[in-house]
Amino acid sequence: MPRKLVKILTVVMIASLMLAACTPAPAPTAAPQTQPTTAVETKPTAAPAPQPPAEPAGLEGLTDAQKAWAKAAELGPYAPKAQDWAAIEAAAKKEGKVVLYSNSSRWVDIKKTFEEAYPGITLEGYDISTVDLITKLQKEQQAGVYNADVVLCGDYATLVNEMLNPPTKLLWNFYPDEIVPLADKQVLEPLLRHRYALTVFIYNNEVFKEPPVKNLWDYTKPEWKGRVVYPDPQKVAMGLMGLTAIVQNSDAMAKAYEEAFGKPIQLDAGVPNAGYQWIKDLLKNDVSLTSSSGDAATAVGTLGQKNPPIGFTSYSKIRNAQKGEIAFDVMWGMAPTFAVTEETSLAVANQAQHPNAAKLLIRWMLGDEKGGMGFTPFYVPGDYPIREDAVPPKGAKPWSEFQGKVWTNDPTWVYENAIQVRDFWVANLAQ
Repeated sequence: MPRKLVKILTVVMIASLMLAACTPAPAPTAAPQTQPTTAVETKPTAAPAPQPPAEPAGLEGLTDAQKAWAKAAELGPYAPKAQDWAAIEAAAKKEGKVVLYSNSSRWVDIKKTFEEAYPGITLEGYDISTVDLITKLQKEQQAGVYNADVVLCGDYATLVNEMLNPPTKLLWNFYPDEIVPLADKQVLEPLLRHRYALTVFIYNNEVFKEPPVKNLWDYTKPEWKGRVVYPDPQKVAMGLMGLTAIVQNSDAMAKAYEEAFGKPIQLDAGVPNAGYQWIKDLLKNDVSLTSSSGDAATAVGTLGQKNPPIGFTSYSKIRNAQKGEIAFDVMWGMAPTFAVTEETSLAVANQAQHPNAAKLLIRWMLGDEKGGMGFTPFYVPGDYPIREDAVPPKGAKPWSEFQGKVWTNDPTWVYENAIQVRDFWVANLAQ
């Protein structure tokens, strides 16, 4: 190594040692002072407050009184998984009474058989037209009066859409478990149907040996002016349902018009479709209105007439013709239809005072496989049990023969449009 470089390194080392000697040593680090630990006071965890049991689904919007009644009556979400009919009957006998609001006068026959089957339980019934029955039930329950136990009523669309659900729940659906495998689900839910039925266009078969008209538009032709009878749709629900079905099937009505008159239909100003046009033309033809379906059947079928009218009535009135009291038959084969289905429901009234007797009566009214028990008054041509194990009444065509040939009202469509149909009728009635 060169001497000059050794000399330089030696000087550097000496300087470093001298600098280190002059640097003061760092002060010793003080030990950290520890503060006395204060014990944390722990409080016992409070037990969570007990929660009320969850309310069954399906009670939303109901009053406390309705909920309490439903629970005691074991209806709706409180219905047991299996029905104990021995217990229901025992409870019904303690209640001792059941009140039926009926749109059929045949409740009198039900009373006789029911009271014979269940001595000690009195059936009190009221024969009320469908329109009046609905109004009566609404007014009573709004006033806090719960007189009815069971309701037998037409106008299925109104019952389902206005009276079955909160906040205007006036009815509770109920049917015996035994009917479930014997009936189509659509007649059990959302509201039990009591029976299948038809409303039909009719003629006097004492005078006419076959239907005198072949097309529904014939009702509007000059030769039948003043000779058509129809249940007043402002008073008789089935009258309004018939008109609603005609409007709902306006395409079929337009086609039938062309078949009847040989040209496409031309609607009057302000008339929405062919169904409404038929209503307007019928009113122009001096239609005679009746206050009931029975009155329409009597007007057409009165014996000894020379120039009888044609009309529209419940097919079940054919039982009077079979007895020889009147003479009429159905316009079988008439285009575009000869009948409209009629839907009658059976339900427990809201907050019924005799709920167990109500269940017993509903079970009785559904009949048995022979059409007997409480269904006997309705086991006639024109009425059909919902039970699939029951044979058609004697002298009646099987229900299957009507499928695809008659019109069935869609409850939703009816509910949304029936008021407009009625208003159109009223507006043109005044002209």
